Amino acid sequence: MYRMAGYCRLSKEDGENRISESIENQMRLISEYVDKAGDMKLVRMYIDDGYSGLYFSNRPQFQQMMADIYKGEIQGVITKDISRLGREHIETGNYIERVFPSLGIRYVAILDGVDSLCHSNEELAQFKALLNDMYSRDISKKIRGTFQVQKKQGKYMSGFAPYGYRKDPADRHRFLIDEAAAETVRNIYTLYLEGVSVQKIAERLNRQQILPPTEYKRKIQKLSYVNRQGKNQVQKWNAPTIYSILKNQVYTGAMVQHKTEKISYKIEKYRNIPMEERYVVEGMHEAIISKELFAMAQEKRQRFKNRNS
Repeated sequence: MYRMAGYCRLSKEDGENRISESIENQMRLISEYVDKAGDMKLVRMYIDDGYSGLYFSNRPQFQQMMADIYKGEIQGVITKDISRLGREHIETGNYIERVFPSLGIRYVAILDGVDSLCHSNEELAQFKALLNDMYSRDISKKIRGTFQVQKKQGKYMSGFAPYGYRKDPADRHRFLIDEAAAETVRNIYTLYLEGVSVQKIAERLNRQQILPPTEYKRKIQKLSYVNRQGKNQVQKWNAPTIYSILKNQVYTGAMVQHKTEKISYKIEKYRNIPMEERYVVEGMHEAIISKELFAMAQEKRQRFKNRNS
């Protein structure tokens, strides 16, 4: 009797098929298949809901399943189809053809008719993995194209509004001023133009116990926000944060997007987009800083750069 792990996955890339590919449907199909098989026992279900099929390393439950396999607790893996295991054909094929066999793991993809125990449909498995990869590439292009059109129209397409604003409850693509944070933004510009250094501004804000952007979003706006430094690190005002506010054109009422771009649909790495290639749409929300004040701050920043270069 094979001790089987049921693996279920669902992500945004499943698009219109999200209902048919739902976690509940996958679990039910796997359970029914195991019950009828006669030579399997379902010992645990591993579920990654909201994770792309293009990557394996960032899926917590997949990694837990592999850890349990290495411990000898699991003898087989069963999925609804190969696309639930993964959509990137090289790494998916590596698991099916090398990793699982080398560990003595039986792999079953129900709807694709794949069962490594009897070597059924092995050629089809390779072909299906390639098709799934092509599907992901196509979906990625369509999503990116749709986002670009909306960004060029000035619609905000990211998760969180910048510090000083909040999303309009009636239209999540627009900003409303968050007055408490906006006042801090105004103070930063005023102090900077009065000759106070960015480091001194940060120190002053910390002494005044004004929450920095990350903490403000969490504690005041009640958002599940995590910055690049991680959620466990204590956040304080610092020079880079002040600089990011001083150079952000969004405070003049302009919507600025397409600042970064994914290198490849298969890689979670981004490149910075030059200023002249970004999407800038003026007058999309109420300004916190006048264009004149913003221009003065940019001139001062440039003078500082030139002096230190």
